[in-house]
Amino acid sequence: MSRRPPPPEPLIVERQSQLDELCHHARREGRLAFDTEFVMEDRYQSELCLVQVATNQTVALLDPFLELDLAPLWDAICDETVETIVHAGQEDLALCVQHTGRVPRAVFDAQIAAGLVGHDYPLSLQRLVQATLHIRLHKAKTLTNWRKRPLTAAQIGYAAEDVCFLLEVHQKLSARLAQLDRTEWAREEFSRFEDMTLYRRADAERVLRIKGAGALRGRQLAVLHALCAWREEIAKRINRPPRVALKDHLMVEIARQEITQFAEVRDLRGVNLSDRDVHALVRVVQKALTIPEVEWPQGKPHEPEPPRESALLALATAVIKSYCLENDLAYSLVATQRSIRELVRHRTTGQPQDDASVELLRGWRGRSVGARLDEVLAGRRSVRVEPVDGELSVHVTGPVADDVGAGAPA
Repeated sequence: MSRRPPPPEPLIVERQSQLDELCHHARREGRLAFDTEFVMEDRYQSELCLVQVATNQTVALLDPFLELDLAPLWDAICDETVETIVHAGQEDLALCVQHTGRVPRAVFDAQIAAGLVGHDYPLSLQRLVQATLHIRLHKAKTLTNWRKRPLTAAQIGYAAEDVCFLLEVHQKLSARLAQLDRTEWAREEFSRFEDMTLYRRADAERVLRIKGAGALRGRQLAVLHALCAWREEIAKRINRPPRVALKDHLMVEIARQEITQFAEVRDLRGVNLSDRDVHALVRVVQKALTIPEVEWPQGKPHEPEPPRESALLALATAVIKSYCLENDLAYSLVATQRSIRELVRHRTTGQPQDDASVELLRGWRGRSVGARLDEVLAGRRSVRVEPVDGELSVHVTGPVADDVGAGAPA
């Protein structure tokens, strides 16, 4: 590993004037590296415990417990003229949304960029710094108590490492993206951070992920949806995780049995609600049971996979993995089994009818790997398996699509 001088000691920001000056420098430079340490295990909303920022001049640690006004920092992150560089930054950026109600702008996520130039995805910051800068980080404080004060020297060093190399990593990845003509691909991926729906709780999807929800149908599922919404309000009120207010399996049981009696709810083992809240829960169930059938939520459909579809999925997966290997792309960033199945069904059954609703036919994916896979499924290109370096490799042959997109050789 490289024997560089150690990074400079981080600036511990304790005064508002220091924070204001830091943000001024970031705006003047047009970019900043950003990370946070937060606690979410026992809260409804994440509790911000530390903010790490790096500019070309400074690595700084901001302590929210000192009651600093972080508005200048949030303003910079929401400014389209300042590039905010993060690593796997969705949860960190969500804190900006939580505190301001605004979305970040001009985000560069190093983990996503790495996947677009051939690194694994997802890739830890430790491995990314080692792969791009040949520097070994010593990450050993992942479960530390970030609420405790004063912070130890080890905590300070750990926190500083999260941002002190990000600007240099950003330069390396940006150069590689430009070399591969994939800068626009990255911008397209990063644009999702400017979509407020990314940070909102997806109610319907969350309900269907609850263990046991898949066995509920019709009116029972309507009750479960109503209970989830009610539980969210309770969790907000007490600022605790929803599962603390009422555990998932209890909600499923109440919905399955359509329990509407106070005594029956109170007799369930594990219900720790006050009598007032139990009465409120019963009213929620009673009201949900009156929802007309046409308004019942739809459960997660169970669609058996026909044998022919299974064969096509296996072929499509092999084509995409081969494409990614040939073109320095992380397969897990490019496609999922769901997105591959969606394209296969679109081409074999016509559903969905609109190409734009199929992930692998949109944007850079559609112009590159989607175009190749579409040609194979349409019979305009063929697949050949041949040995390469002692291993079997999949190759797509035949006519080249008119537009396979930038950075995507046929």
